[in-house]
Amino acid sequence: MPIFTKKFAPKVAPPRTQRLNIGCPPHQEDLDDFRTIRLNLVDKQLCFVDGVWMSALRGAGGGTSGAGGGPGGGAALTSTTIDDLLRMKRRIKALEQENNLYQVKLDVLLDLLTENVIELNTLKEQ
Repeated sequence: MPIFTKKFAPKVAPPRTQRLNIGCPPHQEDLDDFRTIRLNLVDKQLCFVDGVWMSALRGAGGGTSGAGGGPGGGAALTSTTIDDLLRMKRRIKALEQENNLYQVKLDVLLDLLTENVIELNTLKEQ
């Protein structure tokens, strides 16, 4: 019977030589919408930025902490200033780590330079 004698062999698809949407421009998605995650709570709106939840409301007077929050006094810390301080501290920490890495690289290069100068001086003496 021919049913049992044939083996299954799928047809090989020919390679594509052209894209199917030649006349249409590619769809451009706005990726900035996907990079920021916003969470709406009852009285706050939080935004997930660089791995930390921060308040997304700018200029809001709520959430003050600190002494002397009177009118005209600049001693009150709003949530936006606290978020800015946290962001700056993380940036300072990253810059310090980068600075330490560059100092180590500089030390290694100075060691290599001194070794080469010593070898050069010994070759000049001989």
